[in-house]
Amino acid sequence: MSLLRRLRGTSLLIRFGATSLVLTFLVGAVLSSVLSSAIEDRARQQAEDAALMAVRLGLQPHFTPADLADGFRPYRLADVEEAVDDAAEQFGTAGHELAAFDPIELKIFDRDRTILYHSENPELVGQTSQSGELGTALDGHVVSSFTHSADDSVDSDDGAHQLLEVYVPLQYAGATRPEGVIELYLPYAPVAVAVREDVRTMTVALVASLTVFYVVVFRLIASASRKLRRQRAALQASAERDRHQATHDALTGLPNWELLRDRLEQALAAASRSAGEVAMLLIDLDRFKEINDTLGHTHGDKLLRQVGPRLRSVLREGDTVARLGGDEFAVLLPSVEGIAEAEAVAARLREALHRPFDVDGVALDIEASIGIVVSPWHGTDTEALLRHADIAMYAAKEVKAGAVVFQPEQHVTAPARLTVLGDLRRALDGTDELFLHYQPKYTLDGERIEGAEALLRWQHPTEGLIPPGDFIPAAEGTGIILRLTERVLDMALVQMRAWIDAGHPVPVAVNLSTRCLLDAGLPDLVQRLLAERRVPAELLRLEVTESAVMGDSARCMEVLQRLHVLGVRLSIDDFGTGYSSMSHLRRLPVDELKIDRSFVMGMTTTQHDAVLVRTAIDLGHNLGLTVVAEGVEGTEHVTALRALGCDIAQGYHYARPMGGERMSELLDRVGTIHDPRGSAATAS
Repeated sequence: MSLLRRLRGTSLLIRFGATSLVLTFLVGAVLSSVLSSAIEDRARQQAEDAALMAVRLGLQPHFTPADLADGFRPYRLADVEEAVDDAAEQFGTAGHELAAFDPIELKIFDRDRTILYHSENPELVGQTSQSGELGTALDGHVVSSFTHSADDSVDSDDGAHQLLEVYVPLQYAGATRPEGVIELYLPYAPVAVAVREDVRTMTVALVASLTVFYVVVFRLIASASRKLRRQRAALQASAERDRHQATHDALTGLPNWELLRDRLEQALAAASRSAGEVAMLLIDLDRFKEINDTLGHTHGDKLLRQVGPRLRSVLREGDTVARLGGDEFAVLLPSVEGIAEAEAVAARLREALHRPFDVDGVALDIEASIGIVVSPWHGTDTEALLRHADIAMYAAKEVKAGAVVFQPEQHVTAPARLTVLGDLRRALDGTDELFLHYQPKYTLDGERIEGAEALLRWQHPTEGLIPPGDFIPAAEGTGIILRLTERVLDMALVQMRAWIDAGHPVPVAVNLSTRCLLDAGLPDLVQRLLAERRVPAELLRLEVTESAVMGDSARCMEVLQRLHVLGVRLSIDDFGTGYSSMSHLRRLPVDELKIDRSFVMGMTTTQHDAVLVRTAIDLGHNLGLTVVAEGVEGTEHVTALRALGCDIAQGYHYARPMGGERMSELLDRVGTIHDPRGSAATAS
């Protein structure tokens, strides 16, 4: 049992090796026993055959049925002795140990079990035997068994010598049953020697075979075990990376909002049991945009990587520093002694941030605005605390106070832009407030559905339906836009998968903000979501504006190029409202150009707009791009765009934005140019 317990603590390979070794040994023992028995049985059978041959060929011809019936006369005994000697000489030199015939003792019985001849004790002649083997032989069967002799003259270490006792029936032609039986005691030594040799040969061959088998199998299993260990290590490393990526910020390595939320909930639960207080500080770097605009986003990223260590340097071991996105950070204090301690920590954090940062030899000075909330005074749940921290942080920015503790009256009088972010964070944590509408895009040549654009909607629980213009700009000013974009992408891909399963592989476009284009982790996010939702990359379209691309063209170009390599189609949205040059546009890895609605709606009434639309269509076609016109609301727009050779139109003339269910009904009724039914209709 102790050995089994020790084996349980070893590796799987060692356990397999020990177990398989024991099993191989047991199999070898069983095979050895079976084969040894088979060899002994075969040797014994050959000895019986030798005895039968000697009797039938060497002895029986010298006897007659009359001899067996009347007994041997004295003068016949000499013939019997001579016959026995001749048989021994003839078969003893047959060349095979098992064929040797050198009887130690010989008896001849008649049909009545009476001894007619005894080679060793003639005085036993005339006695009868009740042996069961003799009865079997009188029935016509050759019978053999083992016995021992106490004759010390034979070659034996202990005086005991194993003999083979054989009963051979004497049956003559025409007789229905044997006339008598010859009982022989043959030395088993030659047979035993042959058996030992065969068993030894068999054992060596078996051991060698099982050893080779065990070694080969063990090597195969060892190789498979090493491969499995490597795969398991790789999977564990991959899982660990996935867990880390899911809970940590890609740029700084700090905990992200998901991990901060989890730790905040644990801290609140612990505080509720011990009547303790929990503080959270929301930090926003002031004038960070100036650093990006002046020195570039590379310097900005390097600065952000230094912020976390600087904040941690003035915190306790159990405190958490997290990056929420952009230039927003948060600090969680799981245990504080009232609001005063939280304010003291905020002061130390601001002092640490005010020390210059060395970024590639450039000394950068930054300041920070901090919103402070303490539970239970400012809320007892995550959503309330974060909303109030948002309000306090933006209040600090408004009054340039550095750090502000949330006051309930601020919640009542706070501007809408300060409260909307907290509500939007809460909406992102839920599943029922944010949803998508889809506006179809039609081909101008056959007026078939070519794709759709995903448009975000927010159904606020108290304010009702909030227009995107009321919350998207606020989100773009913070890291919330990154989480919001991920939610929109995921919802769109889920719907696309449903349409693919229904036979409508319709492309869907999603808008990207400037912050998204500056996020180096965006291509990885898109790739992961495409894989999770099993949507081909070529069906996803990402729309970016001219101004977003031109803000930091080098950095945006890198992100766009990586998205293009994934197979995602890219589109320039609101073309004509930016300031991109033709040479710059030519270098962008885009597939589509969308003319801004303001020009399309005015093209039939204003010559200037008509010229701009015609120029945009020609430019797009010359660059090999598909051209989409937005804001198509009347038949006159359709006629004019057809005359100019525009490819695709989108607007109220065709359809207003609609929910996923209504869009599915439209696809079932009309089809798209991408599914088989739509392609067939277009071709005809």
